[in-house]
Amino acid sequence: MEQTLTDTRKMLVERANSLIPLLREQGLTIDQKSELSKEIIEQLRSNGLLKVLRPQMFGGYQTDMRTYIEVVTAISRGNGSAGWFVALSNIRDYMISYAFGREALNDIFGPNHNNDVILAGNFKPIKIEMKKVEGGYFIEEAQWPFVSGSPHADWLYFGFPVDDGNGGIEMAIMVVPIQDAIVLDDWNVMGLKGSGSNSVRLENVFVPEHRVSLDRLATKGHYMIEELRDVPLYQTPFVPSLTLSIVAPALGITKGAMDLHMERVKKAGIGNTFYTKMNEAPVTHLQVGETQMKIDLAELLLHRAVDILDNYSSNGQKLTVEENIKIKADFGYVNQLCKEAIDLMTAGAGSVFSYNNNLFQLFYRDFLSMHLHGFITPSSLVETYGRVMCGLEPNTYFV
Repeated sequence: MEQTLTDTRKMLVERANSLIPLLREQGLTIDQKSELSKEIIEQLRSNGLLKVLRPQMFGGYQTDMRTYIEVVTAISRGNGSAGWFVALSNIRDYMISYAFGREALNDIFGPNHNNDVILAGNFKPIKIEMKKVEGGYFIEEAQWPFVSGSPHADWLYFGFPVDDGNGGIEMAIMVVPIQDAIVLDDWNVMGLKGSGSNSVRLENVFVPEHRVSLDRLATKGHYMIEELRDVPLYQTPFVPSLTLSIVAPALGITKGAMDLHMERVKKAGIGNTFYTKMNEAPVTHLQVGETQMKIDLAELLLHRAVDILDNYSSNGQKLTVEENIKIKADFGYVNQLCKEAIDLMTAGAGSVFSYNNNLFQLFYRDFLSMHLHGFITPSSLVETYGRVMCGLEPNTYFV
């Protein structure tokens, strides 16, 4: 009997949920060592959680964005760094399948049908010196920051500027094998320490023409191979899907923080009061009630937006600019609601929050590091939505 999408989703989400105890157990070690353990990477690989959005023809599950978000939520509920890694690794399978042709995909996936290829990358370089040469591009020296998952990657994608042929500049995307790159040890941060978001350098690297695509064409599916053109997943709008990947861990991290907070509520008192149990105090009742409502609302908003993306792609519909902007605003507001929920929990966390071996503090730092990402800044995304509502043009090129 053929496995349905619903069956696959249930299986993958159950597998992700089963890893929460291991992820919690290793949380402080991940934070201290600034890396995900080999055991966690192997568990993610063996459970198929790194190929949720990969084409079936390349050994993946080829699911949908709802499956993706539920898997990421579960992993992030166990550990924020692991959730970020799973979110970014999977969305790159979708992006690469969207943005590159057959020869490049065969380079990446062809010899590895039975393995879980891991992709990492970033669009904007902080430095690049390159030239066009016969058959491709020669990268003399270049560097990209925030390449999440780079210590575990097999292939890397990078954005870079090229001559548009009209005296201007446009962006292109390249893919290179990890053997051509230098991963720097510079991810020294307060949160998401295990995400491996290191900088990566290229020095004297040749990139053949078939491993380069123009961004303006890639985002429209120009390079997509015939076998994928009618698959709903790869009809999912490109820009909101990339925005979704950044906000994806927010709900899971917040749920994980709430798990820990409720454990403390049941056994800790409130300092300088007669309450020996937090769960006996009216202020706690108000805090946890409002917190849970914000989490529930964030989940409803996130799932509604993701279901719109899936429904549109399944029905062959295209988002209008206004719908695109609204969905991105939804993602920004999910981010905001989760921040408000975590702040309410922190208000009742007590002075033990200050200890670096407090797992709740780790969830807080992981969340804050994600919350500040420019792609999902609530004020910017909601402002852009308001502009469009008022009949003005979006104040962003990333539409």
